Amino acid sequence: MKIPYQNLYIYEISGEISDSRDFLKQDFIGCWNEGKTSFLFFSQPHDEEVEPFVKKKGYPVLSRNILDYKAWQAGEELIPFQVGTLIISPPWENVRVEEGQTLVHLDPCVVFGTGYHPTTRTCLQATWEIYQKEKPKKVLDLGTGSGILALAAAKWGAEKVLAIDCNELAVETASRNVLSNGESERIEVRRGKAEDFIKEKADLVCANIHLQVIESLLKKKAFFKKRWFILSGFFEKDMHEVERRLKQKSVRIVQRLQEKNWSTLVGLNGDGRGD
Repeated sequence: MKIPYQNLYIYEISGEISDSRDFLKQDFIGCWNEGKTSFLFFSQPHDEEVEPFVKKKGYPVLSRNILDYKAWQAGEELIPFQVGTLIISPPWENVRVEEGQTLVHLDPCVVFGTGYHPTTRTCLQATWEIYQKEKPKKVLDLGTGSGILALAAAKWGAEKVLAIDCNELAVETASRNVLSNGESERIEVRRGKAEDFIKEKADLVCANIHLQVIESLLKKKAFFKKRWFILSGFFEKDMHEVERRLKQKSVRIVQRLQEKNWSTLVGLNGDGRGD
């Protein structure tokens, strides 16, 4: 099996960097933004390149770390798996697809969305089950990561998917995956905050994202105008509070999925019209 990287060389920077791709080239994987902290990923050490780059910006290097790629992926070996009619596989694996199955090549790079995390698995399963009942035409994927949920929705029948992430590297990764799977016409990937896009028209909103962002989304009237929703990214202990807030509106919880202390809620908005 050929994996994209053996080791990851990660530079933690105190400051928000948005133009790293313009300056860092050789062995550069990308920049992960986390609030006011940035993480520069390389496949080889590049102290001599990183130091002057961040010095010009006045940002200190907080730490340097070397991590095995498999360890970064929580020890998971990236292998093909099936959900519904989809076979999701890293592009470096040779996969045989049977009649009625669709192959999705997914390179997660170093962002969230391999398909192995409990929240991603349950969101994929929930999306598949929704598409067995209805065919949501417009989908809003908030916190898209690798783009895995956006791709699944498109392959199962969505006509338009808007995939959003605030992370520069996630947007780059999702865009590559969308292009490699021939879905550029149906999926648009954009960078931004989930809260800023909740007003976009959609029949289904998927938000596998931080609990704080979900809490913010539930304060928006636009959230409750989407017919279907899938919410995940929170622990089982927080599920009851999320559900309590949902029930204050005209919401019907259709499904509760739990795996390894992680929870996913699937629901229908009572006045949702697929705006």
